[in-house]
Amino acid sequence: MTLVRRVTLLTGVALLLSMLHLVPMGSASAAVPAVSTTSAPARSVSADPNARRGWKPAWGAAFNNPVGSPAARNALMRRIKNAITHAKKGSTIRIAEYSNDRVDFANALIKAHRRGVDVKVLLNDNWTSAATTKLKRALGSKRKKRSWVYVCDRSCGGGPGNLHMKVFSFDRTGAARNVIMTGSTNTTNRAVNLQYNDLYTLADPGLFRTWTRVFAKLKNDKNRPRWIYYTGKNTSATFYRELSEVTGRSFRSPQSATTTTAARLPTKAEDPVMKRLNQVSCAAPRGTGNARGRTKVRITMYAWANKRGVWLAEKVAQLKRRGCDVAVILSVPGGQVVKILRESGVPMRSADWAYIPNSANPSGYTVDFYSHLKVLTIDGGFRGKGQQVVWTGSENWSMMSFRNDELILELHGAGPYRRYDRQFSTMWSGRATHAMGVKPVGKP
Repeated sequence: MTLVRRVTLLTGVALLLSMLHLVPMGSASAAVPAVSTTSAPARSVSADPNARRGWKPAWGAAFNNPVGSPAARNALMRRIKNAITHAKKGSTIRIAEYSNDRVDFANALIKAHRRGVDVKVLLNDNWTSAATTKLKRALGSKRKKRSWVYVCDRSCGGGPGNLHMKVFSFDRTGAARNVIMTGSTNTTNRAVNLQYNDLYTLADPGLFRTWTRVFAKLKNDKNRPRWIYYTGKNTSATFYRELSEVTGRSFRSPQSATTTTAARLPTKAEDPVMKRLNQVSCAAPRGTGNARGRTKVRITMYAWANKRGVWLAEKVAQLKRRGCDVAVILSVPGGQVVKILRESGVPMRSADWAYIPNSANPSGYTVDFYSHLKVLTIDGGFRGKGQQVVWTGSENWSMMSFRNDELILELHGAGPYRRYDRQFSTMWSGRATHAMGVKPVGKP
């Protein structure tokens, strides 16, 4: 064989191998590798074209800005939809939330279902939007199928109250597993354009297993009153619905070894928020607290009212009198709550805007723009040592929360604390809040 023919043959082989994606054209190597008999798997034709290889969710806390750019307003929706887009064929999406009216969210779930993702959605029965109707038509409502949409009867236990938690979970999305997203946001236009909300994203196998057990109970719409706990290294969670819906139905309270046979609300001593606040000491250990060595307590609360609201306000006022550094952002709070906090010198600002006259409302107004956050942060003395802790989720500080299906995350560490503390400072100092007692008719 002549040198020219030998070079021509080698070039032809190299060209053929490059077409098979085995070696690149222009390789400096003179050796020709053996041809593999196993072809690379082809990309599924049902894969979402917007999915990116190796994608993972952005971890930690995120917030929307309802008076910002379209991107800022939709920041939380974008995170949820990205996770739906990257959900793997054969994986499962489990969602439990209070309300939905986003067509883009519904379309993303329908696309996921059609490419082989199991999509299971629980919603509260406060209303059914056109987007939810479209989703139900595409997925059906039979809970024995691989995908479905089901609207609970009041709470997901058939009793008074609501399915109020907001949880979006993915056993596989992109390169991540056991992903949970939760906070104060629902998938509604109101949540995007008229509310300040949060969404916390984490991957925690233990929490994910606990959540799937809770979801299995919720989907049967017979979730008896119960408290279910998860405790991890830096993350804990409480799933609960406390109030028994029918007098005479027994349930076991986590605070008591006895079984109650009559429907009742928890007492002040049994309130889990009161238990947290009772573990706060106002002298901050070294490395925590403010510059004067006092424990920082920051509260951003949407609904803080009625009998429960009063006893929690009294406790927060007591912490202020004991020397804690306390500040509060409120949205349409109960009048007695405001009075208690004001008389104790607790600094307060309001995040309620767009007051609309309404003769049917006892206060004479409907508030159309507000902070929907339900967040407590502590930096200082807690449970006998210096800690930075965040509580966020769906629980308002009112009696109604005991009737609802709720989820509260407890997050330890500087990372989550700094993010929530920065959001509080931004809202406190910026256009999100105003002085108490003002009833602005427009948005900030």
